[in-house]
Amino acid sequence: MVNTRRDAIVMYFEAGPDEFELVDGFRRDVRGIGHHGTGDLEVRLRSGTDLERAGEMIRRSYEVA
Repeated sequence: MVNTRRDAIVMYFEAGPDEFELVDGFRRDVRGIGHHGTGDLEVRLRSGTDLERAGEMIRRSYEVA
């Protein structure tokens, strides 16, 4: 799932948060905080660099879909 915000694109992945390093302001565990079952890992994209950092996760998600 993808949401747009004023300052970021926010993506939610089914991948377990334990599979990736959590990075404050970029990638976080959203299990158990009422995110409507859209995925347990939240990624915030605020720049082209963030998009590059998330590239592997996006590819992996696409491949398993």
